[in-house]
Amino acid sequence: MALFRRRPEVPANVEDGFSAAEAPAMQRSILEALGLGDRPAPAVVPARLRVEGGADGRLVLVWRNVIVGFVPPGATAPLAAQLAAAGDATLVAPGAVHHVDGTWRVWVGAVPTGGFPPVPDGLDTLAPPETTILGVPVRRLDHRG
Repeated sequence: MALFRRRPEVPANVEDGFSAAEAPAMQRSILEALGLGDRPAPAVVPARLRVEGGADGRLVLVWRNVIVGFVPPGATAPLAAQLAAAGDATLVAPGAVHHVDGTWRVWVGAVPTGGFPPVPDGLDTLAPPETTILGVPVRRLDHRG
């Protein structure tokens, strides 16, 4: 007898694809999900993303059991409808994690053949978290006021 049953999966329809929101704030989570250390070599890494409901009606993207981004407002309504229609099934989308201008980004959808489009302005609104050691913020001397 199995201890748990895996939920059936429903593929998400993300024909055009999009960049996940809040990548700068999610760098630690993305690196954890990559599992390649603190400074992995820039590459395009395939990802199978779960779309799940989050706080305040937002949709989160989960990869390897880690939240790695948010569905941007322009893509939320169609995916929310698909999530509701999926019922108890898991809504999954293909994607990729790639490195752009010093930031790891999550792309949702098939990898574009001509390269990833530029990240839309205003996509990221959350500040990156402070660097801490055992929860204590580490501030560099050159950043003090």
